[in-house]
Amino acid sequence: MTQPLVKLPMAEAFERALDSELGRSKASEVIESAADRYDDLYAERKRYDNRALAKHLEESILPGIALYQALLADPDTQQRSMDLVEVAFGEWAASRRKALEPLARHSIFYWLMRFTTRPVTSRSYPEEGWEIEWLEVSGQQIAYNINRCFYLDVLLEYGVPELTAQYCRVDDLIYEGLSPHAVWDRKKALGRGDDCCDFRFERVRE
Repeated sequence: MTQPLVKLPMAEAFERALDSELGRSKASEVIESAADRYDDLYAERKRYDNRALAKHLEESILPGIALYQALLADPDTQQRSMDLVEVAFGEWAASRRKALEPLARHSIFYWLMRFTTRPVTSRSYPEEGWEIEWLEVSGQQIAYNINRCFYLDVLLEYGVPELTAQYCRVDDLIYEGLSPHAVWDRKKALGRGDDCCDFRFERVRE
């Protein structure tokens, strides 16, 4: 195989997860194939002027597509492709959750979320890609619905909308039980066929 031109984002997390499922040699082979596929996807990608959209595409969406397509193309993993994506995304989510855990233990966590969630979300998930309906940002609850999602739109364009639910699951793995001071409660997700993603963080009173 040729040397990848662009490093596959999340390659280390993906390979750690696949090691336990496939063994080191096979996991390495799959990641090499995914890296080659990522090269092609990256070269042909749509260019976005909005840097946030470009970041989501290049660092999250295309790596997931590359891994999935590499697994589908391999006779040894084809039948288990979605299950293996789930395992790989679980490892990715675990690394993101680990970065939040020290802060999440502190009582100030909810208050930081209260004052940063809306500006950070608006900047990182811009209206060019997401339609966000803000319902409440208070001392008791942070509540908003996402009515249109860039991830779902892009994955539909690439013909792999079934991957969207795996990205939705990453949120659940990160936030479920993360903090004793804020309860994550999302009952609906666009990637699971619902009419919106209903993001809710409820403050736990001391």
